[in-house]
Amino acid sequence: MRMTERSKSSPQPLDPEAYERLLQRVSFLHQWFQPTVEGLENIPREQGALIVTNHGHFGIDLPVLLRLILEGTGRIVRSLGDRVVFALPVFRDLAHSMGAIEGEPEATVQLLQDDQLVLVYPGGAKEALSGPEDAYRLQWESSHGFIRTALRAQKPIIPIAGLGNEELYVQVVSQDRVRQSGVGRFISQLLGDKYVMPIYMGLGALPFPTDLHYIIGEPIDLPHGPEAAEDPNIVAELHRRVTETTQRLIYEGLDQRERDAAAAGADTDAVARGARD
Repeated sequence: MRMTERSKSSPQPLDPEAYERLLQRVSFLHQWFQPTVEGLENIPREQGALIVTNHGHFGIDLPVLLRLILEGTGRIVRSLGDRVVFALPVFRDLAHSMGAIEGEPEATVQLLQDDQLVLVYPGGAKEALSGPEDAYRLQWESSHGFIRTALRAQKPIIPIAGLGNEELYVQVVSQDRVRQSGVGRFISQLLGDKYVMPIYMGLGALPFPTDLHYIIGEPIDLPHGPEAAEDPNIVAELHRRVTETTQRLIYEGLDQRERDAAAAGADTDAVARGARD
């Protein structure tokens, strides 16, 4: 979810016990995805920070990441959700139980200044619903609100690379093609063009059991005061720095994944040759 402009609303209170119960209820996702994480030492144990990461299909992996952080550090993470999530009571209640709030900067600043962790997907729906040709390419070009929010709160930004979240489903009909249909035009008029959903294929409604892996980068401190949030040049430079750092983490993780797969394949071949000899 991208942050919109300033809002005077206060953040929704969180029930820590309800948060932990919900993450426990979705423990089947951990069994399904067998997730791993590296860099947990980069999550501050007391200080507030703004976490940024790439958006996978539908955000299905979000509770997986939240649980990994909770189990590894004891920290609760408040996430920012899209306005559409909060439009329907059933989804709104679920989001609130998971600690999510609507993506409004003023409420986010309050959470950060209260030394809480907040997670945002700067790419929003555009990144989540993009085509396979854009897999793992950050689409944060028009999203600068998270930089302004971190500056106003005077808290660091922590980049996380999510790997495997682009393989949860296979896109079989593109967003552009769906937009041309009657249903697509209706959704576009009702919710907005970016919310037109492509058609995906999984194991029925279930996602493929992809191995999820997260790489948590070092905190990026912002060497400016809160007044810098109003300086477009400073905001643009910090936006470039954070985006490039996060993209580099993703590409390095993908390269390592390919090397690991190649090594595993070589080991399998060696075992097979040994069995034949």
